[in-house]
Amino acid sequence: MGILIKHPISALSEKVFHRLDYQVMSVAFDLYNSIGNLWDEDDYKVKLLDCCLANGLNAKSEVQITVAHKEFSKLYFIDLLIEGSVYELKTMEAVASPHESQTLNYLFLTDTQHGKIINFRPDSLEWRFVSTSLTLDHRKSYNLETDHWISNNPITAQLPDLLSELLSDWGAYLDLHLYKEAVLFFIGQSSRDVNKRFCPLSPETLIHFTALSRKKSTYKKNLQKYLDASTHRHIDWINFNQNQIELHTLGKKSFCH
Repeated sequence: MGILIKHPISALSEKVFHRLDYQVMSVAFDLYNSIGNLWDEDDYKVKLLDCCLANGLNAKSEVQITVAHKEFSKLYFIDLLIEGSVYELKTMEAVASPHESQTLNYLFLTDTQHGKIINFRPDSLEWRFVSTSLTLDHRKSYNLETDHWISNNPITAQLPDLLSELLSDWGAYLDLHLYKEAVLFFIGQSSRDVNKRFCPLSPETLIHFTALSRKKSTYKKNLQKYLDASTHRHIDWINFNQNQIELHTLGKKSFCH
C-alpha cells in the first residue's frame, strides 16, 4: 500500500512556499499578539486553522497519513496542512532537535520539501524552517549492507528481504520507530517490545535498532561489551544510516566477572 494521505498534496517550490509562509506568519503573529502564549497546543491549532480559513487560505488540521505494508499500518497526523504545506505547532520552552526530526519525517511522508515549526510558548513567537532536497525517488535509492550479517535462525534469515520490501515501498530516511515497529510486527514480536532498547528474538538472540551516522565503531564496541556481560549469545544490530542500512551480527566472546 505504501504511503497514503487523505488529502492530495502538491510540493511547492521554495519561492512559492516562502510567499505562502509570509501570509501564514502574518496570521500567526496576529493570533499570538491577540491571545498571548498560555494556551495549549490544541487550542492554538484550532485558532490558527480558523484564522487561516478566514484569510482565504486552504487549511486542514490533523491530516492523517497512513504508512502501510501488507498487514502492517501506522498512522501519523500533521498538525496543520496549509495550501499543501506542513506546519507543526508547539507550546514548548524552545524548539528542539526532535521537533525538527518529526517535521522532516512529515516532509518525507508527504513528498514535499519545505515546512515550518511554530512555537507559541516563548515570550516572543518562535519558528524554525525545515527543508529537504530529497524526494521519494531519492529516498527509494538505498544500499542494504549484509557483509557482517549471519542468519542464526529462521527469524533473522528473513530480515534482509523484509527490509528490502519496506525500503522499496516507503523509501529510506524515515523515523526509526516506523521501521522498528514494522520489522517486529512481521517477525511476530510483541508490540510491547517496540520501546525496548534490546528486543529478545529468542533466549539466545537480541535484535537492536539504531540510526547512527557517526561513532559507529565506538557504539559497536559497547554493544559487544553488553553482549559479553549478558546471558545472550548474539545481537542482531540494524543501523539506519540515512540510505545506508547496515546489518551486523555480533557473537558472544569470553567474559569474566
